Amino acid sequence: MVNVAFELGNQIQEELEYSENIDLIRYDSLLIMGMGGSGVSGDVLALMSNEVSSKNIIVRKSYSVPKKIMEVNPFCLFISYSGNTEETLSGVKDAIKNNLNWAVISSGGKLIDLAIEHNKEFIKIPDGLQPRAAFGYLTQAVCKIVDLVEGTNFLKELRDVGDYLNEILNKKEDSEIFIEAKKIAKQVNKKTSVIYAGTDLCELVASRWKTQINENAKSKAFVGSIPEVHHNEILSWDADLEGSKSNYVLILLRDNSENSQIAKRLDLTQKLLGEKVEIINIEAKSQSTTLFKLMELVLLGDLFSLSLADELNMIPEDIEGIENLKKLLED
Repeated sequence: MVNVAFELGNQIQEELEYSENIDLIRYDSLLIMGMGGSGVSGDVLALMSNEVSSKNIIVRKSYSVPKKIMEVNPFCLFISYSGNTEETLSGVKDAIKNNLNWAVISSGGKLIDLAIEHNKEFIKIPDGLQPRAAFGYLTQAVCKIVDLVEGTNFLKELRDVGDYLNEILNKKEDSEIFIEAKKIAKQVNKKTSVIYAGTDLCELVASRWKTQINENAKSKAFVGSIPEVHHNEILSWDADLEGSKSNYVLILLRDNSENSQIAKRLDLTQKLLGEKVEIINIEAKSQSTTLFKLMELVLLGDLFSLSLADELNMIPEDIEGIENLKKLLED
């Protein structure tokens, strides 16, 4: 799967398949539904849209469309890499039942079939991957949606990001970013990762890192938001100092666009917890736009989680536990 991570730059530049009238998509209120590796692309759409618009964007990761949301008559975007995710399909049924307008992003499955059957717009992405490995394709697809509605040029910028990612990965395993990822993996090893973030960008990245650690390395990871953890969780580090040092690693995701109070709180977190737990500070080296920082940090997290899987002798592609759960749900 490391080779797939190396393809992130190419994924965000590869041409996707669009339905005939995709350019007609418009909305004032948007509901995005998706789960897991597919659902995170909804978070990306919300992040990028919020940079340029005040439109109401709701990201839902569950079953059905709540009645309260239906009342605002949102445009619905359903995202499922496989096209067969039951939670997402349940949302489609609600949209059809309540005459909501909708579109889909998928590689195929029932979701594309339903879009064609009901004459709805779709973006089709290449199949054959696990959903979390299609992050580049999914990000490109949601940037297309934002560009259509907001008149932005995120897709053009994404092409530049792809060039940047390919440049920093030009030495593959000997690339600086991969060496950094392996270093982080050795620091974490068998410990539990706790990831703190203080901006919308870093909170999205933290969530991606967590799920990648979970799926690729089969390791526990938890996410906290600054300043929220300063009102509760920070006390937990005092309860078992020996256990904190031996069982946890705290990763602080930093962003050069942090406001002064968030920056101060993150600095104080480092100062107050530095003797209680090992701390790793991470910040995007590009220091550029949101898209550049997002994709660089996602790439670093992907490579870190894959390196951690190697450290722990885990097989990243093995998702037997998830598949077994799905079978039990079908019984």
